[in-house]
Amino acid sequence: MNEKVCLLRGCFLVVLFILLLCPGWLFSQIETGTQRENQLRRQAKNITEEEKEGALEIPVVDSTYIVGPADQLAISIFGTQYYSYKPVVNSDGAIIIPSLGKIYVRDLTLREVRAVIEKQIRRSVPKAEILVSLAKARKVKVTVAGAIKNPGVVLLPASARVSETLERIGGVIPDTTSLRNIIVRRLNGKVETADLLRYYRLGDLSGNPFVTGGDVIYFPPRDQMVGVLGAVGKEGWIDYIPGERLFDAIEVCQGFRASAFLDSVEVVRFKKDNVSTYRIFINLNDYPEDQSQNIELRPGDLVLVRAYPRYHFRRLVYLYGEVKYAGVYPVEKGGTRLSTLIRRAGGFTEDASLEEATVTRRGSEIERDREYERLKKMSPADMREDEYEYFKARSRERRGQMVVDFKDLFILGDTSEDIILRDGDVIEVPKKKNYISIIGQVNSPGNVIYNPDWNYLNYVAAAGGFGWRSNEGDVRIVKARTGELVDAEDLDSYKLEPGDTIWVPEVPEVRFWDIALTTLGVMSQLAGIVGIIIAVSR
Repeated sequence: MNEKVCLLRGCFLVVLFILLLCPGWLFSQIETGTQRENQLRRQAKNITEEEKEGALEIPVVDSTYIVGPADQLAISIFGTQYYSYKPVVNSDGAIIIPSLGKIYVRDLTLREVRAVIEKQIRRSVPKAEILVSLAKARKVKVTVAGAIKNPGVVLLPASARVSETLERIGGVIPDTTSLRNIIVRRLNGKVETADLLRYYRLGDLSGNPFVTGGDVIYFPPRDQMVGVLGAVGKEGWIDYIPGERLFDAIEVCQGFRASAFLDSVEVVRFKKDNVSTYRIFINLNDYPEDQSQNIELRPGDLVLVRAYPRYHFRRLVYLYGEVKYAGVYPVEKGGTRLSTLIRRAGGFTEDASLEEATVTRRGSEIERDREYERLKKMSPADMREDEYEYFKARSRERRGQMVVDFKDLFILGDTSEDIILRDGDVIEVPKKKNYISIIGQVNSPGNVIYNPDWNYLNYVAAAGGFGWRSNEGDVRIVKARTGELVDAEDLDSYKLEPGDTIWVPEVPEVRFWDIALTTLGVMSQLAGIVGIIIAVSR
């Protein structure tokens, strides 16, 4: 115990000795750590501010960017010595370079500014390598007005276009703002028109001009329209531009589709009364070379471009199941029969069940059964007897299934079963089921191997016989091929086939109180009738 106490005291004295002898070193380390942390924070803040500033910048094109006040240029001269300048364009449109003086650059493109500066510098340093670039683009204020969400003044880089102005102001009002007749008023009085729809759809930069300081950009509401509908890249109604021609509107709608029928493009135009219309048919087979057909459009014109009927239409059938090469197959109209298609698919596999194979026709040929749709909305209790029977028959029907016996066709060679296939047909060849299913009130429900010489009673016996509550007089057969429900005792109306299901229903449970209440109800009615007869006879 004394040794441990001595050891702890010794450690405490050593630490105290270090603190007394080296306080300056400890505090210098703490101070250095704090300074380093503050420095890192300042760097992070600077990076964040630079990223913010950079996020506003838009890449410039030297042939289109107009240099103006507050732009900062970067000039590097590589000669016998290296010189670097970053002059800022003054409010009078000039920059000052030491030993060269003032150079006016306002309203010049960046490429022109580069040429002027190089020319001036080479007078003093003829063999130097000179690099001139835009170090930082100025910010400009632009007023945005009209049918937009948030009209007002926005601050943008001078390299921005009208589309960036629209994004910064919050976007357009759907179905209200015109994107084609945008008016850009410059400070010098010049007026330009922007067509953002053309820019968005075609990438045409002429429809998306640059902005300059003091611009007023007006987005007008949608008013007069022109419709281009049918076989074009993007059909719909577009804003009318005065003087626009047919080919321009088609180009804005991304041109004709390959299926377009150009022999008779129709233009529906209003007469002078703006109520009645007339039609103009134009042959555009030589579009766009034949400018004689490039008529000038008017407000309200509707251009209809029809397509070739069933252009590149593919007639396909779908083959599933037990064939060697299942899949999708093309067929010729009126020329491909079922047997031909099966041969193309490599024939049936050994497990194919021809008894259950089906051809289902899907498409417009399946008519809508309004009576069946009406009955589906009704309760069976509300149906008449004939309506209920019709409803049951329709419910069990496989819509579109063609009557084809694959065994007669492919085994017996009966060509009357060789139907002509049509587009959308679905051929299904299921796997062979060499058994009969027994369900319901039997002692051992399940599958029993098919025996062509057996009737339903043999299969019930093989399944352990009828169960305790089985309704032996109401046994039904569910045909695998058609889904039809037939009476098992009517042996002449069907033939058991592999895949069929034998259903043994349960005897309905007899409830004493239900019978008693029904009997009492009948007796009370009879008593009432007897009472009425006695009263009348008196």
